Amino acid sequence: MRIITSIACLLALAACLPGREPPEPPAQPGTPEFVEQQRAQCESGGGRFGTGPGGATRVCYKTPADAGQFCTTGADCEGLCLARSRTCAPEVPMFGCHEAIMENGLRATICLD
Repeated sequence: MRIITSIACLLALAACLPGREPPEPPAQPGTPEFVEQQRAQCESGGGRFGTGPGGATRVCYKTPADAGQFCTTGADCEGLCLARSRTCAPEVPMFGCHEAIMENGLRATICLD
C-alpha cells in the first residue's frame, strides 16, 4: 500500500513541475487563433512561417539539415535531390517545378503548387 501511495504522490508532484503547462486546446481551422497556433508551432520547430503560392495559404518552410549537400539519389536528402546541381534542396517544401533525382536514381520533374 505504501508503494501505491508513494507513486501517487510522485505523480502529483511531477504535474506541478515548472514548465509543465497543459497544452493549449487547438483552435478552429480558419480562425486567426488557428493561424497563430500554426505559426508558433512552425517557429518553435525551427521553421519560417510564410505565404504559400497564390498568397491564400500559410506554409511552414524549413531548411533541411542536409541543404546544399551533394546527392546522387533522393534517398540522400530530406527534401528533393535537385538534378541540375546534384545538391539537396535548400528549403522544404519547394513550390514550383523542379527536376529531381528520385530514390531509384531516375530523373523526374516534380511540381508542387
